[in-house]
Amino acid sequence: MMKWILVFGFAIFGTSVQANDWEAAEAEYNRSYLKVEGCFANNRTQREVCVIAGIQECVNDLEAVLESKGILIPGGAELSPHEYCNYIGLERADEHLNSVYQRILTQGPVHPRKEEGIASLRSAQRLWIKFANEMCSEENIVGWHAGGSGWGAITAECTTRLSIQQADHLERYFSISN
Repeated sequence: MMKWILVFGFAIFGTSVQANDWEAAEAEYNRSYLKVEGCFANNRTQREVCVIAGIQECVNDLEAVLESKGILIPGGAELSPHEYCNYIGLERADEHLNSVYQRILTQGPVHPRKEEGIASLRSAQRLWIKFANEMCSEENIVGWHAGGSGWGAITAECTTRLSIQQADHLERYFSISN
């Protein structure tokens, strides 16, 4: 009986220590770790590489801060530094894609049937969103990366890359002026 009480006590203590580590780690998560704003001003051919490198730098910086404060890096927790930085990267890539898309819609096509061209582009963009969501879905990606953890970071990176590529395609083929 005493043995079970000790085992149960250690299990509760271990869980509460893990929870405290996670809360402490979460308090250190800060959007400023991802510095990719300059990437979107870069040449189109370097944007994707720049953002992905920025995400990796964000992960390294966040892990270093956690380790320097003696906080165990949460493994199997709600959100790892890798997932966190990838999600922020995805937000920034989506913001960029949306700004490019809105600029193109505002500019509109030069031909006389402007409304038809805008409707066609909107329809194509909705199809692209469905494509990106399916391509980078957990159901699709996880099968290729079976056996590992951090699938959220992988799916976020996939969507980040596709969003940057789509913004580049829109700029290349639909922009008349910057």
